[in-house]
Amino acid sequence: MNYHEIVDRIKRLDIPARAKAELLMLWHRAKRLVERLLAFLDAHREFTEAMLLGALVAFALAQIPWIGGFLALCGLVTAAAVGVLKQIHADLTQLFETA
Repeated sequence: MNYHEIVDRIKRLDIPARAKAELLMLWHRAKRLVERLLAFLDAHREFTEAMLLGALVAFALAQIPWIGGFLALCGLVTAAAVGVLKQIHADLTQLFETA
């Protein structure tokens, strides 16, 4: 949705004007948040890939009865550690290749 569609939808709501203004301000802030999140994910691709794979593995492990939650948590922690290490390696490699 573009800006004008959002503003029109908010204006058509049957709520007080102050609530409409707050909704519009929230939309602006959320838009900036999403843009910054995408910029972070783009700048840290190695970490992002590891966390996405870890989330998929954690989802699969969570389906196991009794111990699935613990295994899913272990999978996420491991994915985060691997992602951080891969990102550090990629950053250091890039730093020393350009120097």
